[in-house]
Amino acid sequence: MPHLDATSMRLELGVVLVTTLVLFYGVTYRSTRSRYVGLWCLALLAIAAGTIAYLGDGTAVQWWANPLGSALYALGAWLIWRAARTLDGRPRWPRWVVLVVPAMVLLSALADSPATNSWAGAWALFPAVSVLIALASWVMWTTRRTHAGTLRRATSATGYVVSVYYLGRFVTFMAFGPDSVWFIDLFGTSMTTIVMTFLLVGATFSMTALSYEQQTADLRRRAASDGLTGLLNRRTFLERAELLRRDAERRDVPCVLAMADLDHFKQVNDTYGHEAGDRVLIGFAEACRATVRSMDLVGRFGGEEFVLMLAGATPEDASRVCEEIGHRLRIVQESAGMPSATISFGLVEVPQDVPFAQLLVEADQALYRAKAEGRDRVVVGRRGRE
Repeated sequence: MPHLDATSMRLELGVVLVTTLVLFYGVTYRSTRSRYVGLWCLALLAIAAGTIAYLGDGTAVQWWANPLGSALYALGAWLIWRAARTLDGRPRWPRWVVLVVPAMVLLSALADSPATNSWAGAWALFPAVSVLIALASWVMWTTRRTHAGTLRRATSATGYVVSVYYLGRFVTFMAFGPDSVWFIDLFGTSMTTIVMTFLLVGATFSMTALSYEQQTADLRRRAASDGLTGLLNRRTFLERAELLRRDAERRDVPCVLAMADLDHFKQVNDTYGHEAGDRVLIGFAEACRATVRSMDLVGRFGGEEFVLMLAGATPEDASRVCEEIGHRLRIVQESAGMPSATISFGLVEVPQDVPFAQLLVEADQALYRAKAEGRDRVVVGRRGRE
């Protein structure tokens, strides 16, 4: 089988990667400023630099150029994993951790006679790249984000192909050696360059599409949320509450609407300042998120007034949930040194045949009674007691 010139192929891959990097940075990163897009740019830069370093293979600088190229390839694979981890906000590691695998590959190559051995350290590089890309693909496949699922899986599948290919390189290299026909024809420099060119460019454009999908979803999320607390805003709450109500009717389960209001909130603002008041509002939102289920709705109607919709709950169940929210709010306030503020709730059961606007009025009336009876309590409206 005729073989393409390795130097020309590496030069071609380097040019393609640099061109892709420039386009990806100029078009995607500058418009989104996404962290994972930035890390992907750094990964492309590292792989392109590694490819250029490999141009020293067979020359007087081979002893340091090849180990450097291997280390940069390992760095690129690590950065791809880091980029994937940012998609669902996984914890960051100290920056120095990114150098661990590249340093190990570099030392392995330097200790493997790099001046005379063109494949010095390949036994460490191939499995490192395979494992890191497999981890990145697994993260992409299992990330908690629900949008852009097809694009995520396409990018993940591309990564798995790269991982399996490098695993094949490692197995063939160890079993038959770098001079075997099997290795040269299937996993040598020329074939690897062709495979990596198509896969990296394809993955990059998939990442571009994914970036815009994610940006659009983030904009929708922000449009649906209260800017301070992150809870649903009034419009979005009302839209989703109607959907939740219909779902509860279809499943024939009870549903409770609750209005909540922070007691003496104006005094908190006047005494401690608006920043302290904002911290109390955020603390209440945290208490709600820690208490309610994912199927329930919590929204901010404005100021210190909030509304909750609890599906599959009776008024007694909802009362216990509200009391738990008040308890958690006190814990949050004490642990964060916030001003002390209590919360009053008005509950009403949600029937099938009453306009939602009327239910809001009745829940608000129950809340007014909770205030009149001394605050820091839960009052069930007339419908909840029938």
